[in-house]
Amino acid sequence: MKVRLHSHARDRLQERGTTEEEVIATIERVERFAAKLGRTGFRCNFSFDGEWNSRRYSAKQVEAYAVEEDGGWLVITVIVRYF
Repeated sequence: MKVRLHSHARDRLQERGTTEEEVIATIERVERFAAKLGRTGFRCNFSFDGEWNSRRYSAKQVEAYAVEEDGGWLVITVIVRYF
């Protein structure tokens, strides 16, 4: 499956604490849901066991919001939650 990241999503990866590889893995996994503006949301939990913004977390959840385009997905934005 072809997955591309919009420049907005790519710019947000580091500031939100995820990688392009994690975003692609999120798209390739099964959990998907309808989102606003005709987009599709994808969600995946990852083991983290690290520090983010001076707090320790054991896992993180990556949500990618994308549109279907040319037989693949264009990721518009990414949200990360730590827990």
